[in-house]
Amino acid sequence: MNKRIGLKKMGILLMVFLMTLVLFGCSNKKENYEEKENHEKVQLQNDKNEEPKDKTGVFIGDKAYDFTLLDREGNEIKLSDLKGKVVFLNFWTIWCGTCSKEMPYIQEIYEQYKDKDVVIAAVNVLGAEKVDMEGVNKFLDEKGYTFPVLYDVDGEVSVQYKVRAFPTTYIINKEGYIADFITEAMDKEMMTEKIENAMNQ
Repeated sequence: MNKRIGLKKMGILLMVFLMTLVLFGCSNKKENYEEKENHEKVQLQNDKNEEPKDKTGVFIGDKAYDFTLLDREGNEIKLSDLKGKVVFLNFWTIWCGTCSKEMPYIQEIYEQYKDKDVVIAAVNVLGAEKVDMEGVNKFLDEKGYTFPVLYDVDGEVSVQYKVRAFPTTYIINKEGYIADFITEAMDKEMMTEKIENAMNQ
């Protein structure tokens, strides 16, 4: 009988020992999982913190894409060379009716700010025109527009700036970052407001 009791005690002790191992193992796995999860959260936060601060893009706060285009006189104009000035970057075509409506205001804005740290860069998307550069120049001369015009011959810059409709305007601040973007025609009051806001950044 004592033998049976001894065996029974041994069985109980063995069961307790096994349960202890199981519980410890589960607890250890849980701790390992939580440790791994916390490590992953910290890693994600570190990755987020390590994102480049000067991200190039087309949204407000992004660094504007650099480009080089020719003006009417054949001079190369590079956007990054205009750093220190507010850039009124406008994409347009001559067949765009709303573009034609805002162009007189662009001329007025040009005359108002030409002696200040503001540059008008009216980019004609020649790749979307039904006429050649000579035809666009003729249009500008007939209308008497003297504001600076650049030519996006193959449409690469308009694609880079994700232009989906005309006119589209980007206001770029003195540091080369996008301060605002507008996908509709503006009047002079609205143009002035956008430019002044960028000048005060």
